[in-house]
Amino acid sequence: MTPGATIFVVSMQAVAGPENADPDGRCYDLLVFARAATEAEAEAVAHRGLAQLGWIEAQALRSGEITDPDAVPDDFRRSFETAQAVGCAVIVYDEP
Repeated sequence: MTPGATIFVVSMQAVAGPENADPDGRCYDLLVFARAATEAEAEAVAHRGLAQLGWIEAQALRSGEITDPDAVPDDFRRSFETAQAVGCAVIVYDEP
């Protein structure tokens, strides 16, 4: 883990592009958990992670640092832990 890095949650919107696992071309709301030292770095990590997964036209809407890991709800725990381990995790909301 990068010194000073923590986990941020970045609320985003992106289009499922042609290289996406489900390339339907629709815009989705996403939560991206990103390991970074700053909010700006977290947004950059989120953009890179989405691009690698075939998301296009990604826009960061807002972001915030997780300051109390014990307060992460159970349904987000796996994404939080994945971001700690590999740097990024994405939750896609079913309805665009």
